[in-house]
Amino acid sequence: MIILLLTILLIPLSLFIGIAASAIGFTAWPLIVPILFILCGFDLYLAIFSSLLVDCGNALVMTLIAINQRQIDIRRGFVLTGFALIWIIAGILFGTTFIPDNEAFFRGSAGIVTIIIGTIFILKGIKKNRQKKNNTKPHQNTGNKFSNPSKHRQHFIYLGVAIMAFQVGLFGIGGGMGYAIFLMLFMSFPVLKATGTAMMMTFFSTLFAACGIFFQIPDGLLGQPTVQLLAPMMVGLSMIGTAIGAKIAYSLSEQKINFLIGSIVILAGLLATAQKYILQIIS
Repeated sequence: MIILLLTILLIPLSLFIGIAASAIGFTAWPLIVPILFILCGFDLYLAIFSSLLVDCGNALVMTLIAINQRQIDIRRGFVLTGFALIWIIAGILFGTTFIPDNEAFFRGSAGIVTIIIGTIFILKGIKKNRQKKNNTKPHQNTGNKFSNPSKHRQHFIYLGVAIMAFQVGLFGIGGGMGYAIFLMLFMSFPVLKATGTAMMMTFFSTLFAACGIFFQIPDGLLGQPTVQLLAPMMVGLSMIGTAIGAKIAYSLSEQKINFLIGSIVILAGLLATAQKYILQIIS
């Protein structure tokens, strides 16, 4: 009965995570890890590993779609991924002492920062709507040329990637949304190309981090029936959600994409916050 209830809960949640991932690379971590860790009783490393697999699957789907749609900078993505792997290793090594002593951190997180980020995208959409009404020409989301940020500003992309990659290794956070925001902020990438490139980086980042976490999972846990049922289900459903979300995102104007991203990210932040307090009451 417990497995059935968890399955019913995780089906819509996994689909939503996939749709959110397609919009801006939202990670499964704040919604999946607390549920698996608290409600399902998963070992913490196993919960983090499962979340990383969900993010990795979503990133793979989104990368392939972005390549097909020519909304990805493969060369720069590989360069930044190589740089990110160094910091992921550092995060994994630091996590070997941090995670066992700070399990309370993984019981849920308030989505305040996420809600703020979503609000910024909504405001960006409103700004573009005003530009449209005033007959000013906004940047096209399908453009092949970026505006040229200063070389000084471009250098900050490495600081942003380092910060995000360290969190991927330490906490098991997917990193896609962080990578995408830094690409937009420091490299002036349009939304779709930033998301596509970020998801390519996320695929390799989460795959690498998952390998590091895998060897810290206690022996025998991966063979449990609950794990064999729930983990593949979450990954598969979330990948389907990513494909559905990408189809929607690529059919919208940049103005509407900002509204879509903002709405989804705010909703995800609200869900993460509500889930945190509900799980605190239950536990």
